[in-house]
Amino acid sequence: MPTDMLNRLFPRPVLQFSAVGAAIGLVVGFVGALIRGDSAGSVVASAIEAAILAFAGGLIARWFISFLLWTGRNDPTVSYVIGWAFFLWPGVIDTIPRAFGKQYLTRPVALLWIASSVGTFTGMMDGLWQTHQWVGIGVVAFALDETWGLAGSTQGDLVHLVNFSWGNHAVGETRTDAHRYNSGFAMKSGYAFTQGSVMSSNTAPVGSGLFNHENTHVWQNRVFGPFFTLSYLAWLILFLVPGLIYGLLSGAGAGAGITSYSYFSNPWEAWAYSVQGLNRSTLARGTGIWPDLAVIIVSIPFFALFLAAAVWIVYRVWSRART
Repeated sequence: MPTDMLNRLFPRPVLQFSAVGAAIGLVVGFVGALIRGDSAGSVVASAIEAAILAFAGGLIARWFISFLLWTGRNDPTVSYVIGWAFFLWPGVIDTIPRAFGKQYLTRPVALLWIASSVGTFTGMMDGLWQTHQWVGIGVVAFALDETWGLAGSTQGDLVHLVNFSWGNHAVGETRTDAHRYNSGFAMKSGYAFTQGSVMSSNTAPVGSGLFNHENTHVWQNRVFGPFFTLSYLAWLILFLVPGLIYGLLSGAGAGAGITSYSYFSNPWEAWAYSVQGLNRSTLARGTGIWPDLAVIIVSIPFFALFLAAAVWIVYRVWSRART
């Protein structure tokens, strides 16, 4: 392998960072398994798995973002789009500075370190909780979480951190390819919250309807990546005002109208509720929840326009970067 390629894939500072991440993963996996009361063999296995996945996850995520940056010749606009698509918050934070010709978190070098950090932490937590089934779909799940699904993994890592002191991670549910906290962060009391492979405030065990609902979101993120994250947010924003107007005019209330239009009628949620086996219209009668047919009819032009806009942005930004 050429020296320049080796230096790009395995720069010394990155290897040092990954080694430190692996060492932390080893300690976290060991201590975490002890606190859980695992057997001696499981304690050792958890520590080793956390170390290996922390090291591998950081490198894989960095390689993926490095490749995307390379396709756009490390152009600042390319890195800005990547920051939005695969990490979200760096793009949000840099939006105003970008208007004044400045970029901080979406500079190529910054994105690469963010990727290393997200990948390392995601891998460490997966190893600590022995999340993935390595003979089967788990290999694909881990690879997607560290690449195409990085936007969800970034938010999932934040959920891990928020839930650290008061969330109650399910114990004994290993090799499910997802994390489940019985309690923890939620947008609304009584509702589960899922980002990436991390389910929060979900008391339903594996195989239950609610678990299947939230696990649908886990795989939506893995399969559709930034398209899932950004289109979900776009739907929320687009139908916020119509939902508000409906709620006020119908007497259902502003909050109920917004929730019905932006959340219950969101096609990603309609899909998950269908997997769960629940009829959405029975959850909040009289608040304007759309029937399935209406969701499908509106979804077709919505996703067509969203995809067209995404393709146009990528084409324009990458073509300019390569001229």
